[in-house]
Amino acid sequence: MPTHPLSDHPAEVELPPDAATTDDHRNPRRRRRDAEEAAPDLGIIIQPEPRHCLDKLILHPEVKTDILAGLRALETRSDLDRIWNLSSIQPQQGRCILNFYGPPGTGKTRAALGIAHRLGNPLYQVDYSAVISKYLGDTAKHIKAAFDAARDHNAVLFFDEADSLLSKRVSTGESCATSINQNRNCLMQELDRFDGVVIVTTNLFENYDPALLRRIQRHIKFRVPDASMRGELFALHLPNPERVQADYAVLTELSRGLSGGDILNICLNAIYAGSTDPNPERWRVTQEMLEREIAKAKKAKAEHAGEKGKSRRRIGFCAGSAPS
Repeated sequence: MPTHPLSDHPAEVELPPDAATTDDHRNPRRRRRDAEEAAPDLGIIIQPEPRHCLDKLILHPEVKTDILAGLRALETRSDLDRIWNLSSIQPQQGRCILNFYGPPGTGKTRAALGIAHRLGNPLYQVDYSAVISKYLGDTAKHIKAAFDAARDHNAVLFFDEADSLLSKRVSTGESCATSINQNRNCLMQELDRFDGVVIVTTNLFENYDPALLRRIQRHIKFRVPDASMRGELFALHLPNPERVQADYAVLTELSRGLSGGDILNICLNAIYAGSTDPNPERWRVTQEMLEREIAKAKKAKAEHAGEKGKSRRRIGFCAGSAPS
């Protein structure tokens, strides 16, 4: 082994990053990186259950119509090929890319599970935090690995709220441009090659890269439930009506503006509040409990909106010139 000219100790040999060695003590930089960045588990496989059936979903009619139209294109593919020669313009027979956008708690994840259930496939839900890496090039490798995992499991691929992966590319003058644009390009290439169902969700649809928009078959907007849907949601999430003493018409009116996720939490918290008696036979959910939880949910949302407004005003002030 070579020695340093001013020392009797052997000099360290710096190996190239992809060098194969059984004894990595000679390349401490690589050893540190391997320890920090072991191959991540990029997502989880979820097996849909009967309760996830699309027919049980409480959604706006146009949302369910759009979802079913997208799936029907898969289910009638052989007839579409026979009548329209569809493979001449879309060779991927199992391809279906859907974008769900809208506020949190409106059923986007639940609908993704419903689609997987209808197709009889598992759902591969990508962990966005595991995909993103601090090392140049690794995020793109992880994106490719996520698509490979979905193929291996014959799963519906689900990117939930991965807004930064889907957002517009940045100009080459910015320091992070190479990495960000590489990730966008990799995602678009994988979407082009994938012969399966991909669902992406976002709360920031306006930030999508236009090139990604062209690759998505259907853009489906999820909205907060209307009065009829809110009534159905309360009935669904209070599954033992014999122990519920409530006026659903009043609850429906009081919960205006709340999401399905909000209503689920309201019902759960009311059930917990009504289940404190030492004797379970006396457990009940009352109108008062439900109204109290609705008030808490509305207060939390109002305070959150207020904090968001303050944050935006601070950002606007910092970005602008100082007041004269």
